[in-house]
Amino acid sequence: MRFLAIGAWVSLLCLGATGCGSAAQDVSQRDSGSDASRSTSHDARPDVSGRATDAGDATTTPSEASSGAEAGPDAAGDVAAGCGAACPTGYVCGTANGIPVCRAPSGVPLFSHVFVIMEENTSLSTLVAAMTSNAAPNFESFRATYASGTDYHGVSHPSLPNYIALTSGGTQGIGCDCLAEPGQGTCNALSCNLALGSCSCAGPAMNLADQVEAASRTWKAFGEGMTTSCNLVDDTSTSYAVRHVPFLYYDDIQTNANRCNSHVVDYSLFDPGAAPDLTYIAPNLIDDMHNPVPATEGNITSGDDWIGPTVTKIMASSAYKNGGLLVIVWDEDDDSGGLTGTDDAVPIFVISPFAKSGGYMSAADMDHYSLLATIEDGLGLARLGAAGVPRATVADTLSDYFPAK
Repeated sequence: MRFLAIGAWVSLLCLGATGCGSAAQDVSQRDSGSDASRSTSHDARPDVSGRATDAGDATTTPSEASSGAEAGPDAAGDVAAGCGAACPTGYVCGTANGIPVCRAPSGVPLFSHVFVIMEENTSLSTLVAAMTSNAAPNFESFRATYASGTDYHGVSHPSLPNYIALTSGGTQGIGCDCLAEPGQGTCNALSCNLALGSCSCAGPAMNLADQVEAASRTWKAFGEGMTTSCNLVDDTSTSYAVRHVPFLYYDDIQTNANRCNSHVVDYSLFDPGAAPDLTYIAPNLIDDMHNPVPATEGNITSGDDWIGPTVTKIMASSAYKNGGLLVIVWDEDDDSGGLTGTDDAVPIFVISPFAKSGGYMSAADMDHYSLLATIEDGLGLARLGAAGVPRATVADTLSDYFPAK
């Protein structure tokens, strides 16, 4: 957490508990804030604290596709319509911005590649203020040129539960910024949010990387400043933060040296020209806007300086041009609500040949589970955990960012 005051407040809620991963911590902490149009009930988001121990625990809606490689009954029609290949079962050949593409029942297009860049601790209002004052010209250009959202939210506090939720469909009982190293103890009231003592919370949850590999597709996670592949230890000299690379917290990745070393690597190895099907990027603590603490406008400028050439490089690649998706999103708000715990919207930018553009702003209520479902639909995967649970007020996917099929 960026501000000690809110961290201390949350810690008081943890006192007396055996661990910060209690059921109360696993439920979404989204609040109505000052927007009267938002629901004030936390019950709208399901409790997703249980760990998924195998593929059978993944939640899949009946309409979800099984795999991008499985042809549906109308395969010939799909090819004839211009999609170029058979669409997965449940998908139909349609168009997006006039480009033929297979589309999921949700309306999400089938992407060739997905890039996700995760930034840190910034409320949408804070970024908008910086853009207005010319402190973030690259983000201002993105807002005017591509699509962004006005009602996108994290699902918890502090940082790590949001990263875990985005990649597994639940917080998996994690309620603090745990250490990734094994044998370091468990989350407890002392370490909850205050970064005191040590804790470990790597777990067996099925995750997005597992799904991608099971579908015979490829993935990599790039951590800026990681230096050594599969690095489980923070590095202050490079501003590397392990907690911002969620794949290091899953047992089946962390404990498999070959798998971890080949898939979770330093950002210096990132080459959009050789991009896997799923690319996850964690900038260091300077470039993701987290540091210095307390934050200043300079945090945003640092992130803006880094994001400009990064996005240019990605968008110049064939992986992006030929049906790719680039999402830039923040993990949680910057606690501008203070002790009231208001759930501020965080920024999100959605960039794709298939997406709306020209400064489109989606007002739909969405969160990290909506994004996970979008990635899964876009890669022809089943939905994990809360990403597969329909909700009354929160959009299941980011379908609003794409023109109707």
